[in-house]
Amino acid sequence: MPNSADRITVKLELEEDDYRTLMAAFRTMPKEAQDQLRVTNKRMVGNLVQKIQTAAVYAPNPAQARIVARSLKANKDRVPSITVGGSRKAPVSRRATANNPKPTYGELLFGTEFGAVQPGPNTFPQGGRKFPAYSGRFKSGSRGYFIFPTLRKAQPQIRRDFLATVDKIIRKKW
Repeated sequence: MPNSADRITVKLELEEDDYRTLMAAFRTMPKEAQDQLRVTNKRMVGNLVQKIQTAAVYAPNPAQARIVARSLKANKDRVPSITVGGSRKAPVSRRATANNPKPTYGELLFGTEFGAVQPGPNTFPQGGRKFPAYSGRFKSGSRGYFIFPTLRKAQPQIRRDFLATVDKIIRKKW
């Protein structure tokens, strides 16, 4: 049964005061300015999705990482955001049975991105691992292998581009 952990949406990180001010400004913008901002953000984040999909090739389990990377989607939103995972069945090569159905994108997402502590329930009975080894810590969270490192690297540029786009739209429309 799918749950909310099957999918994650990652949005541009802004300071709380900046975010409130921007949201207030967005509400007063004309609809065409908001639409232009959404289209520009989707295009900008679409480039980021391609970078993450390229980084999946260099993950510890690249075949599984590429499957997860297929579920990446650039959102058409006022703030740049992507969604990854979901409840759709992942196109894995093994046969599905009643006791062992094919996994969803969301079921593969976190194990592929962050890895798993070995050995344990994340190993197959006949040997081998379902997910790579744990990626390690990064500040107060986990390091990750291909999604979050790419997001952390791109964050400053996305933020600059987003604020420049907002500034350009505000100057042009108001």
